[in-house]
Amino acid sequence: MFFMIVVDSNEASENSRLVESLAKVVETAVKPLQAGDYLIVGREKHALVERKTVMDFLNSLKGRLWEQLSTMKMFEGEKVLILEGYLGLYRKRGWKEVSILALMDKIVHDWGIPIIPTPDIRGTLTYLVWKNKSLGEVEEFREYPLRVKRKGLTAEEQALFVLEGLCGHETAKALLSHYRTLRNVFTALTPENMHELGKIKVGGRRIPEKTVKKMVEVANTVYGGEG
Repeated sequence: MFFMIVVDSNEASENSRLVESLAKVVETAVKPLQAGDYLIVGREKHALVERKTVMDFLNSLKGRLWEQLSTMKMFEGEKVLILEGYLGLYRKRGWKEVSILALMDKIVHDWGIPIIPTPDIRGTLTYLVWKNKSLGEVEEFREYPLRVKRKGLTAEEQALFVLEGLCGHETAKALLSHYRTLRNVFTALTPENMHELGKIKVGGRRIPEKTVKKMVEVANTVYGGEG
């Protein structure tokens, strides 16, 4: 029996102290997550947790937060937004109190994502460990979902969903627009075709060489998992 928490790669690099402390008490893995900062794997169900400091929360209210919540909402499991730090900070920063509280109400009731306030990193650690235990121990290691599942996609949307896991949303759209089908895209992902791939533009700029190399590498990697 053991517990498992998957930490998003970016979160791990930005908050190494929290991750190191977490790894001392629960089984922890660091992987890129499509949504959320922490994926808590339980016996019967999972929980996806987005962690934001109060300042991060305030700064993201006019844009990025809603994009993140939209992706989280598609997750088939529990969803939680941790709000870390002193909430009264919005008063010192000149934010309208009624506006902040109304937006928080919207997140909880309209988006269906509960907000858990914690005073600091220690409080966040305590919550993650408790939440992990509350979901139940995993009897044996099993693969965990790194991407959010989406229901009811059309064939075109499914093709985009498959490809964006490799190169991101905008690059996937550009590749499918250029090659027309998912099969054609993967046929083009060869070392010999890297120069042509690099000519494709995303938002007016060519796909970075590093991205092209990574796509080709992944597309031609032999999977070593057991059948």
